[in-house]
Amino acid sequence: MKEQLKLLIEVQRHDARIQELDGMLKAWPTKLEALRSDLTKVESMLNKERTQLEETEAWRKRLDEEMSTEESTLQKAKQRSAQVKNVKEMMASERELQANRSKREERGAELEKLVTAVAAAKKSVAQHEADLTALREHVTSEENAARGKMGEIETQIAAARKQREGAVAHVRPDVMKKYSSIRHRGGLAMVPVHNGTCRGCNMNIPPQLFNKLQRGTTIELCDFCNRMIYWDKLLEETDGAPSDPVAKTEKLEKPV
Repeated sequence: MKEQLKLLIEVQRHDARIQELDGMLKAWPTKLEALRSDLTKVESMLNKERTQLEETEAWRKRLDEEMSTEESTLQKAKQRSAQVKNVKEMMASERELQANRSKREERGAELEKLVTAVAAAKKSVAQHEADLTALREHVTSEENAARGKMGEIETQIAAARKQREGAVAHVRPDVMKKYSSIRHRGGLAMVPVHNGTCRGCNMNIPPQLFNKLQRGTTIELCDFCNRMIYWDKLLEETDGAPSDPVAKTEKLEKPV
């Protein structure tokens, strides 16, 4: 039974590694989706900015046309003013000239503001276009990197699964079935008992059960967390390495 326990620990180590690699593999599409979402938002904002710039330029052109019309109206009013014959006509002409001058000045001030606004908007659009180009290049670079990293991870997963299959082939079917059933619930399926305490739930196991674990002739379950348990000293390795799957899992080397 000691060998079966060792094999189960090895299977569990591979399962933990595969789970870790699966998580890393799934993280890449999530990261890329976030980048693409940011890219879409920036594109949308830039399109709105371009539309606003087009509308502002169109309004500036209309003001230009109105200014030309008002200038023509003012010149005609001046011509009529030169032809007045009495005081009444002169006063009326003066009021017309003043009204046309005021309107032209208002249009001129408004046009000046629009010209400034258009210049600022063009500068902003140009900067945001450059930012968008840089972001697109970054997204493309990340997509290329992701394909390489995901390929590496998939290779590591395949290797871990192959190693797992090699260990499973030597585990008794009934033992493997019990292990798989417990692991299906999530987390570790088997944990050591240290100083009479289950390391899965940190509860003290009954003395009678602890005696069975010390003999190492059967595979027992913790009465509290229903995990497979074993006496940690039973599988203590001669080189002093821990037999604790929790400790071993923490030491798994992550791919660069």
